[in-house]
Amino acid sequence: LAQQRAQALDEAEARADTLKAALHTSRRIGMAMGILMARQGVTSDEAFDQLRRHSTNHNTKLRDVAEKVMLTGELTP
Repeated sequence: LAQQRAQALDEAEARADTLKAALHTSRRIGMAMGILMARQGVTSDEAFDQLRRHSTNHNTKLRDVAEKVMLTGELTP
Protein backbone atom coordinates (compact mmCIF):
# COMPACT_ATOMS: atom_id res chain seq x y z
CA LEU A 1 0.00 0.00 0.00
CA ALA A 2 2.85 2.42 0.83
CA GLN A 3 4.47 1.60 -2.50
CA GLN A 4 1.24 2.37 -4.37
CA ARG A 5 0.84 5.62 -2.45
CA ALA A 6 4.41 6.67 -3.31
CA GLN A 7 3.86 5.81 -6.98
CA ALA A 8 0.60 7.77 -7.06
CA LEU A 9 2.35 10.76 -5.48
CA ASP A 10 5.19 10.58 -8.02
CA GLU A 11 2.68 10.46 -10.89
CA ALA A 12 0.74 13.41 -9.48
CA GLU A 13 3.93 15.45 -9.13
CA ALA A 14 4.92 14.61 -12.71
CA ARG A 15 1.50 15.72 -13.99
CA ALA A 16 1.76 18.95 -11.99
CA ASP A 17 5.21 19.65 -13.44
CA THR A 18 3.92 19.02 -16.97
CA LEU A 19 0.95 21.33 -16.42
CA LYS A 20 3.20 24.04 -14.95
CA ALA A 21 5.50 23.86 -17.98
CA ALA A 22 2.55 24.00 -20.38
CA LEU A 23 1.10 27.05 -18.63
CA HIS A 24 4.48 28.79 -18.68
CA THR A 25 4.84 28.10 -22.42
CA SER A 26 1.29 29.27 -23.08
CA ARG A 27 1.94 32.48 -21.18
CA ARG A 28 5.09 33.19 -23.21
CA ILE A 29 3.27 32.59 -26.49
CA GLY A 30 0.42 34.86 -25.38
CA MET A 31 2.84 37.63 -24.43
CA ALA A 32 4.65 37.33 -27.76
CA MET A 33 1.33 37.49 -29.59
CA GLY A 34 0.45 40.65 -27.66
CA ILE A 35 3.75 42.25 -28.65
CA LEU A 36 3.21 41.44 -32.33
CA MET A 37 -0.39 42.68 -32.16
CA ALA A 38 0.67 45.99 -30.63
CA ARG A 39 3.68 46.59 -32.87
CA GLN A 40 2.18 45.42 -36.15
CA GLY A 41 -1.52 46.11 -35.63
CA VAL A 42 -2.51 42.54 -36.45
CA THR A 43 -5.20 40.32 -34.96
CA SER A 44 -4.45 37.57 -32.47
CA ASP A 45 -4.97 34.94 -35.18
CA GLU A 46 -2.51 36.71 -37.47
CA ALA A 47 0.03 37.09 -34.67
CA PHE A 48 -0.21 33.39 -33.83
CA ASP A 49 0.10 32.45 -37.51
CA GLN A 50 3.26 34.57 -37.75
CA LEU A 51 4.76 32.81 -34.74
CA ARG A 52 3.79 29.39 -36.06
CA ARG A 53 5.14 30.06 -39.57
CA HIS A 54 8.40 31.42 -38.17
CA SER A 55 8.71 28.35 -35.96
CA THR A 56 8.12 26.02 -38.90
CA ASN A 57 10.36 27.90 -41.33
CA HIS A 58 13.28 28.01 -38.90
CA ASN A 59 12.71 24.53 -37.43
CA THR A 60 12.46 26.07 -33.98
CA LYS A 61 10.07 25.37 -31.15
CA LEU A 62 7.19 27.80 -30.89
CA ARG A 63 8.06 28.61 -27.28
CA ASP A 64 11.60 29.57 -28.32
CA VAL A 65 10.30 31.86 -31.07
CA ALA A 66 7.94 33.45 -28.55
CA GLU A 67 10.79 34.04 -26.12
CA LYS A 68 12.85 35.78 -28.81
CA VAL A 69 9.90 38.03 -29.62
CA MET A 70 9.59 38.88 -25.94
CA LEU A 71 13.29 39.80 -25.80
CA THR A 72 13.55 41.72 -29.09
CA GLY A 73 10.00 42.85 -29.78
CA GLU A 74 10.01 41.32 -33.24
CA LEU A 75 10.40 38.10 -35.20
CA THR A 76 14.12 37.78 -35.83
CA PRO A 77 15.84 35.31 -38.13
